[in-house]
Amino acid sequence: MHFTDTYLPRRDGVVTSLRTLVAQLSATGCPALTVVPRHPGQSGHDGLLRLPAVPCGIADLRMSRWPLRGSWAAAPLAEIAAADPEIVHVHTPGPVGLLGVLAARTLGVPLVQTYHTDLHAYADAYRVPRAALSAAVRLYAHRLGTPRPAVPRPATGPGRRALAAGRRQTVLDATNTLLLAEAAALIVPTRSVLARLELPVPADRVFVIPTGVRHRSADPATVEAFRTEHAISPAARMILFVGRVSREKGVELLINAFARLAAEAGDVQLVLVGAVYDPRWLAGLLRRAGVTDRVVVTGQQPPAVVAAAYACAEVFAFPSTTDTQALVLQEAAHAGVPVVMVDAALHRDGPLAGAAVLTGHDANEFGSGIRSLLDDPAGARSLADHAARNAAGHTPEAYAAAITAVYNWCASSRRVR
Repeated sequence: MHFTDTYLPRRDGVVTSLRTLVAQLSATGCPALTVVPRHPGQSGHDGLLRLPAVPCGIADLRMSRWPLRGSWAAAPLAEIAAADPEIVHVHTPGPVGLLGVLAARTLGVPLVQTYHTDLHAYADAYRVPRAALSAAVRLYAHRLGTPRPAVPRPATGPGRRALAAGRRQTVLDATNTLLLAEAAALIVPTRSVLARLELPVPADRVFVIPTGVRHRSADPATVEAFRTEHAISPAARMILFVGRVSREKGVELLINAFARLAAEAGDVQLVLVGAVYDPRWLAGLLRRAGVTDRVVVTGQQPPAVVAAAYACAEVFAFPSTTDTQALVLQEAAHAGVPVVMVDAALHRDGPLAGAAVLTGHDANEFGSGIRSLLDDPAGARSLADHAARNAAGHTPEAYAAAITAVYNWCASSRRVR
């Protein structure tokens, strides 16, 4: 049984990873029930338990309200118990994930957690107030019937912003302790997660398992339709970004880097493919950078159209430092598009295993990295081929097999914390 706070029609890496896993497990005769927040645009299908949820005001996420009134959990817990799960697998740290922790404890079955989301980086990107995070920790501890973890006072940093960030970090460490400490196994998509932060799980219960991504071919008619619909000039060298067009993804760095590049090379065009949840913020970035007429914003697109976007691109620009794996890196590699990125840990330990241009977290350096690939087509092709070879080993089948091995390891020894 899987628990996630994000699901269709919203698209993100957690949703893709989860749906890939469920499909592969089903193909091998391992059925699953997935507990998700209900969304107005959601199409119901077998295998979903949908909980009433409300918008939270961030990135189209919807939150189950059950922690506000513990009695609301009785009905879903009864349905969960009736399904008789052998393993509970939690994929997110929100209210649905919390329900998964409670369900595993209540039913006495092994709890598996996947740390998909770098909570610390997201909280810093949105400057979530410490008071709000502290209230969530108190509420989570209350619903789990667990003493609230101690939150040490952070070391005083140089300036109010650094101190606020330090306070957020300590509260989020307490959140991770509440959610992860009872896990029989903790899965991380890449070792970059372990390089960034310390998780409250012994090393012998931590498993590094990257999600596998299958190559999706681009239909020529869809490619041509994509170019036509978004007025992408055949003469322009296209730079592509795929993902949420939001603060935590480093979009501001990308736009500033593109502005410098566009001033030097007149035949470049930037295409942003992904959901835009704050259009005023994005419009302001484009206006201040002076590139509004050089940037195409497509919004969230279905997989076939995303594949067409990769087919049009000459460089894939990845400015994020908050991703724990970034499935788009594998997608770009499968499509033969060379990558420029700024996350050193993910560059080293991610699915491309160093087969990408790494730059500093600076607009001039990032722009120069993109330019280096545009100016050296042969080198760009060689790098893309290397990335494709590295990504080829991360298949959905290998991903599901590795997860199944973890499930069997937990179940065979009845590892319930």
